[in-house]
Amino acid sequence: MKKNKGGKEWFGEKEASTSTRPYRLTFWCLKHLPRWLVNFITYCAALYFFIFDKRCRRESLRYQRVLRGYSSTFKKVKPLRQVAAFAVTLVEKIDCWTNPVPFENIHFNDDDVSLLIEQLNKGQGAFLIVSHLGDFEILRSLANKSQIGVKRDSIPMVVFSDMDVSSNFTQAMNKMSAGYTLNMINVNDITPATMETILDTIKSGGLVVCSGDRLSKDKSERVLTHDFLGKSAPFSYGAYVLADLVAAPVYFVWGFRKGNLVLKRECEMYVVKAKSQVGGGRKDRDKRADDLCAEYVRHLEFFAQKYPYQWYNFFDFWMFPNQDGEKNGN
Repeated sequence: MKKNKGGKEWFGEKEASTSTRPYRLTFWCLKHLPRWLVNFITYCAALYFFIFDKRCRRESLRYQRVLRGYSSTFKKVKPLRQVAAFAVTLVEKIDCWTNPVPFENIHFNDDDVSLLIEQLNKGQGAFLIVSHLGDFEILRSLANKSQIGVKRDSIPMVVFSDMDVSSNFTQAMNKMSAGYTLNMINVNDITPATMETILDTIKSGGLVVCSGDRLSKDKSERVLTHDFLGKSAPFSYGAYVLADLVAAPVYFVWGFRKGNLVLKRECEMYVVKAKSQVGGGRKDRDKRADDLCAEYVRHLEFFAQKYPYQWYNFFDFWMFPNQDGEKNGN
């Protein structure tokens, strides 16, 4: 495992916005302006950040160049398109919580979603691993309102999020939609009581949701190393160990907007049940966590090529906490 030698790393950096005003303004625009005008304003904001946010521009270029070097299907490097897609997604995050997307606009693919629904209908819980490729927020907003196609009246849910990094967005969303942080747990404030909450959620037939592609600022010294798009990259050790400790069936879940740059309020959802074993003795826990992470990364690579401009990690994804690129032996 890697040890962090200090310094300001990407996983400890704050969001670009320094106040809640941009999010509250977006909410006002969605409520009072026609959709075409909201689209136009969103594109203008994306262009502004593309021009004046050097890191945003640099890292979108880095990711797309790595993807082009790895993928035979990705040919055109268009960083502005990726930044614009993120701006549209940010607007949709606000929109789906204040004006939920109709369930019929969520298009599930012929994958393992039927297994997950069947499991939830039986009152059995599951552990979901999501990512910052695409947007899981739409499905979470529907789940909070019990509109995910399950026969039960409600599905308990716990969502892990770095609420320190996105504090302004979280604060604004909580004011606009009272249920936004109702089931969220800050990844930087995990205590023994947190584990009890997680296990109770699973026993109640609920969902525990965790991102598999972000490092916590307080847990960044320990990572799993896997090749992603042909280059070694660090992945969160804690997310996969947590899945092993919970010992519930694991599903990888992705949500992608239909059309990169249009507020169509339509989403393609993918649900893949993990084949890797979870749960068991402490002796082989690291190995099980690493196997689960490797499986997740293979799917992440596939969807990154399928939806290349919906990648929303605007930092050097391949930079290790100690910046030396040393592998952990996995």
